[in-house]
Amino acid sequence: MRKHPVRKFFGLTLLYSAIIVGIFVIQFKSNSVFSKSLGDLNFSISQIQTENNGTSLKNQIKVSFKGITFSADDKNPITAKDSNGNLRPLFLESYEELTDSVEFSFNGGAHIMFRQIQDEENSTALSILAVPPENCTEIFLPYKIAQTYSTENVSPANILVTSKDGIFSFTSHRFSAEKIAFTKTDSAAQYSHYNPTKKFTFDLVADLKGTSDSEIRELTTKIRYSLVEKIQSALAQAKIDSLSETDITAYVAELASQGKYNQAIDSIPDSFKKGNKRTYISSPYFDNLLSMSRSLSVQTEKYASLVQSNSAEVFTVEGISDYILREKKSSAIKNLIETVSKASGFSPFQAAGIISVYTNLKAKDSALVQPLEAVIETCVNSIQENCKIENGILKVQKDAENSMDIYEMVFTGDALQKLGILQENKILVQAGNLIIYSSLSGADTSIRTIANIYPIIVKSNYFYPHTEILGWYGNTCVWAWTCAKSIFYTQEPANTANIFIDFPLSLTHYIMLNGIPNFHGKIEIQSQMFRTDPRFETYNSSGYVYQNSSRSLFIKSRHKSKMELIRLFYDEPRTFETTADLSKVPPLPKPPAPEPKKTEPETQNSVSAEENPPELSNSESSTANLISEEQ
Repeated sequence: MRKHPVRKFFGLTLLYSAIIVGIFVIQFKSNSVFSKSLGDLNFSISQIQTENNGTSLKNQIKVSFKGITFSADDKNPITAKDSNGNLRPLFLESYEELTDSVEFSFNGGAHIMFRQIQDEENSTALSILAVPPENCTEIFLPYKIAQTYSTENVSPANILVTSKDGIFSFTSHRFSAEKIAFTKTDSAAQYSHYNPTKKFTFDLVADLKGTSDSEIRELTTKIRYSLVEKIQSALAQAKIDSLSETDITAYVAELASQGKYNQAIDSIPDSFKKGNKRTYISSPYFDNLLSMSRSLSVQTEKYASLVQSNSAEVFTVEGISDYILREKKSSAIKNLIETVSKASGFSPFQAAGIISVYTNLKAKDSALVQPLEAVIETCVNSIQENCKIENGILKVQKDAENSMDIYEMVFTGDALQKLGILQENKILVQAGNLIIYSSLSGADTSIRTIANIYPIIVKSNYFYPHTEILGWYGNTCVWAWTCAKSIFYTQEPANTANIFIDFPLSLTHYIMLNGIPNFHGKIEIQSQMFRTDPRFETYNSSGYVYQNSSRSLFIKSRHKSKMELIRLFYDEPRTFETTADLSKVPPLPKPPAPEPKKTEPETQNSVSAEENPPELSNSESSTANLISEEQ
């Protein structure tokens, strides 16, 4: 070899080259990279060769689009957060390529789709849809933006990306440490050209999926059935402690609307009916009116305190419309409306509250809410300016850092929907519908959430306990907390109050009537004079108790007819301003015809009416103890 150094040199060179080539051949034979371009969307995956000469995917993906790259491998994996808050890596199982998209599937049922779409400027944009695996709440996708691009964090959910080719808007549920967060309810992200001169308007939602009334009805029906199924499952497993009073109330109301009122009442365990979870809310179903009335008084005091603040936040409180109408003659209510009608800078949720109160009361007392008309357009703009639409999903930002939750979204959508109907504005109706649809269509909504939104999305179900404003004695409002279909209160003749109660025949419910003047025990129920009795709720018949200190009349109404009539007889005539549509009030029963006068011997004295009073009866007990009317 020493004699032939040139031969040695060339021999070693060939040997080393063969070894190196062999290594590369072996490596690429066992590990290959597949790349594909779908317009501006590029992706690649890695495969390894198995022992039986097959191939399997490596846990490695890379997707790029106009300066942004999404990549993951074993060192920097895609992760998911489970219900305990723990992060766990996801592993690639398969992928599917379509004409304009690629979808990657991972363990646990997770999947991520990248799709090239056309944005509103007719430029190509990137849409991302990511669904977390089962039993997980969030999924995190790593990303990087090219170093030649500059970025601006507009909010936790929005990044502006600037390059020589223009400005892009990158929106998602949340951005954190070079990862995009997706949830089951907020599973979309979009990367598209940004036009700073073009703002979102409700006109952009016209005729999109989820904007029609029929789609809202279909979605609402599914949610109502879901509520019943979930609560029946909890009851079957003896998990009554996991259910709140609001849950139970929505459940009973829903079954009652299906003609299963008694079944619903009987299915609720006594541990709830007699437990400490109850307040006035469920009292129309489960009695115990006197005890529950204390919580109603507390709620009334809370309303009064809130109104004194003169804040727009008051308008977001559940039930505030009824309280405003009840107390409309007070200076506090007039000051509240006047102050808010001159304010500005409403948050989207406050704006929705103002619109909701305005639309709820416009037909009942137009003059009362007329001052609010000055800020209705401002309120609509506040909501509109905080909306974003991505992949047909309309979201509303509550503030700079947070999106509205499901309840707030449904409340806001309902407010816009009602305003659209009132103003005959189809666009506002569709925008309201889409906000509701977007918040509910993609979510497996919990019992608590459904129960909270139930009175908003099922307004037509009178079985849900509600306030009925009946009228005023001077400045004092007469109103009822009830689940009756309707209650009419009239004063005819002037010393007699007539209370008509509409509820299904043979069913029993309970009513709290407030603002009732003292009638000194002169009350007629089902054409009979009744005595008061502290045990009135325990009898298999109608009954009552009157509490003079609060001017409250508590009634158990067991209907022998669909429209029951209760009459109160006052000592003197009273002036009453009724809210009833008199054309719908049933006629009063005709008094019995007087009997022919008989000729009696002059020596026989007639019996006065006072010596022979009408028979008093109450709830199968003529010996019942009376409750003092001064209680």
